[in-house]
Amino acid sequence: MKKTTMKKAAIENIFIWMVLFVGFATLFFFVIDYATVLRVRDNMNAISDYGANYVGVNGIGDDLTTQINAMRSNSIVQLNPSQADTSVICIPNANNQYKVIFITQTTNNSFKFYENKLITSRAVFNQSSSDTITCTLNITLN
Repeated sequence: MKKTTMKKAAIENIFIWMVLFVGFATLFFFVIDYATVLRVRDNMNAISDYGANYVGVNGIGDDLTTQINAMRSNSIVQLNPSQADTSVICIPNANNQYKVIFITQTTNNSFKFYENKLITSRAVFNQSSSDTITCTLNITLN
């Protein structure tokens, strides 16, 4: 009978399981954070679409705060009164281009794996005048 002199690899097994667990947990939270970024960006696209269409049809002068607060996700902080007032956030440029550009951007970045600001924009045909109207809405993430 041959006697082996090998030690049991208990410490190595524990170390490998710890590395595997940390790797799995990191990947899990990365996927969750990435999905949150995509969901917030999709919601910002919807806000930009709505704002561009609204300004394109109705022109400048209305406050969109109530409508945008109704369509925002929980990841976006509720807008203050008159924060989405089109007479404040929109700048007309009389150049006969007939377009409205609505930009929605974040004021902060609160994601662990994504360190840039999120910016979405939509351009639509201006039906209220021949001006190019550029609107910039700043939102804050939770």
